[in-house]
Amino acid sequence: MAFLYVFLCLLFFILWVRVGYLQIVDADNLTREALALTTKSVKRPERGLIFDADGKKLVGNISKSDIYIDTNILAGAKDSQKEREKLRRLALKTLGMTEAKFDERMGKSGYVLLKRDVERSVALQLKDSDIPGLSVEDFEARTYPNNDLASLVIGFAGKEGDGRYGIEKYYDDELRLAPTFGKKKDSQVPINAGANLKLTISESLQRKVEDVLDNHQEKKHAHRMTAIVQETQTGAIRAMASTDDYDLNHPSRPTTKEQKAVWKDLKDEQRSKILFDNWRNFSVSDTYEPGSTFKTITAAAALEEDTTNPKKHYYCTGYVRDIPGVTITCTSLPNPHGDITMDKAFSESCNVTFVNMGRELKKEGLLKYIQAFGFGEETGIDLPAEQKGIVPTSTKEINEARLATMSYGHGIAVTPIQMVTAISAVANGGYLLKPYVVDEIQDVSGNVLVKQGRTVRRQVISESTSETMRTLLTHVVDHGTGTMGAVNRYHVGGKTGTAGKVSDTGGYEKDKYISSFVSVAPIEDPKYTVLVIVEEPEGDYFGGTVAAPIASEIMAAALQEGDVPPTGSDQSKKVKKVIVPDVKNLLLEDAGKVLTDAGLKFNMASENVGDFGMVIQQAPEAGTEVDENTIVDLKIDPNDGRERTVPNFRGKTKQEVEKILESSKLDYVLEGEGTVVSQEPLAGDILPKGAKIHIRFEADVRDKASDKNADANNRPEAKEKTNKGRNKAGSN
Repeated sequence: MAFLYVFLCLLFFILWVRVGYLQIVDADNLTREALALTTKSVKRPERGLIFDADGKKLVGNISKSDIYIDTNILAGAKDSQKEREKLRRLALKTLGMTEAKFDERMGKSGYVLLKRDVERSVALQLKDSDIPGLSVEDFEARTYPNNDLASLVIGFAGKEGDGRYGIEKYYDDELRLAPTFGKKKDSQVPINAGANLKLTISESLQRKVEDVLDNHQEKKHAHRMTAIVQETQTGAIRAMASTDDYDLNHPSRPTTKEQKAVWKDLKDEQRSKILFDNWRNFSVSDTYEPGSTFKTITAAAALEEDTTNPKKHYYCTGYVRDIPGVTITCTSLPNPHGDITMDKAFSESCNVTFVNMGRELKKEGLLKYIQAFGFGEETGIDLPAEQKGIVPTSTKEINEARLATMSYGHGIAVTPIQMVTAISAVANGGYLLKPYVVDEIQDVSGNVLVKQGRTVRRQVISESTSETMRTLLTHVVDHGTGTMGAVNRYHVGGKTGTAGKVSDTGGYEKDKYISSFVSVAPIEDPKYTVLVIVEEPEGDYFGGTVAAPIASEIMAAALQEGDVPPTGSDQSKKVKKVIVPDVKNLLLEDAGKVLTDAGLKFNMASENVGDFGMVIQQAPEAGTEVDENTIVDLKIDPNDGRERTVPNFRGKTKQEVEKILESSKLDYVLEGEGTVVSQEPLAGDILPKGAKIHIRFEADVRDKASDKNADANNRPEAKEKTNKGRNKAGSN
């Protein structure tokens, strides 16, 4: 018994000594070993990769690390000051930290994050430094080799391997773990591996589209530019881009100069709101007012219901005035179309004709086709956060004014993906398709688990109506408002759109517009549908001059990449070119005459134009070389407010000037006779309140010369000389 007692005491003594040794002598080594054990990354199935349509890797995986330091262990270690300086050198040189940031982190007590998202090779250097209290936490991270390419489509994954936005979010389950259905029993592919995705998007076309948008963004300084390229016959998305993209490798960084300037001063919730907006895909998650591109839907509906036909006659007076409290103007003012056929009304975007076409369809008919073409419902595209848009849910929500405005694309809100898909339906035989961005889901060996393709949601219009619509769309590009959307050697159909930007508080924002253009090509057998939207461009804002040229470049790139054979002849040298004259500060009537004399057409995109209305903006700008019969878009100031802008009276007769000024109810002083040679204030100046317009007239020099010649010829000697001259000339 005594022996057992002595043995137990000896055993406890040995254990006590060992514990003391471990706690005091070997504490640092044990701590490092413990940290090394606790910071090993948890092994989870490797997240699937993402490839473009041609098999180019868009998203991969990479090992990264977070670096931690236990400041208490470092402070209690031997030569702690020396170890701290060693860590400082590594932090500044290897981790790229600043002195201030290092001191801030090291000033905290306990287990502190020193640096996040460090490359694995860098982390290994620190790990080998053997600094007390230093630990490395490894994890698998996503890598995006193209940085911001297709960022709004691809989205990104979080540190825990969870998809946050875009495809990464929509296909999160598949990317985490490949679906087991469709696998062979003897398959050697591990079931605990994430699936790979093959997209419909072409990396090269996507890059080209983004480059085109960026180039035009530099010129127009728009709030945002967006473009979608869709396969007309399948619904597959070949490119989807906006200029407000972001770096997928650093999604939480500010993206614009404006954001960077204020970022440090913002609160967390303010930063979060900005980031959420940065990550939002406008093409599927936001709405806009489509404007005249929506006339394509109205026209298709009216043709299908047989309430109109291409040669049906309408009459445009320039106004719709029979709706109480509402006046609708046509872009043709001050020279209204008058008698006009439906096909010409479509190519020249006559609002009055389309109001009448909407009335012929009635509320029930127009709403039927708005809904049939997919507006007001999700398209089903495989991207998250898709919006339905804002359209009437029943005829009870459609009064006379809304019926009129909806017929030409105002008073409704649609998503870009809805619009491009509806235009594809108009052109492909009438079939509304489900758009998609993922072509295949594959296992890690490349075996196809899921194959997506053409999915018909419904047929909206007949093949014959679709054929007629393709012809009408071609007229727009050939000799209507969309001539700048043409692509050389191809027959292209399209439609322009210009609309005010809807305010968050209701109504429209002042002087803010959305320009858009939709196109389909080749029109004989459509392969691609392109939609371009330009929000708040500076200066010129018309769809035909802002968005159409962008769509032309994008369509040309798509046709080239798709190896689509040309369907037309080379038109680059056959069209007569003219120089656009300067019509700014001219009265609308005068501007129209100048443009017509130059061999050009024009559109007026302003409401409520009075007799004193004058041109304040034109597109294309003066001096631009364009094709003959190109449509010049004019922005008109009605000039009927408290402050009046003085128009250009130069060259007008006294009678013409008096007529204009009398109707304007302005005070004026006229001096001399003949035509206007000078005016005060000058054209384009603001007339001060209570001031008078001074205008001086002189007889035209040529008129004076002809008067002198007439007087001379009436003298007898002059007549004699003239007759002699004639006789002499006749004798030769």
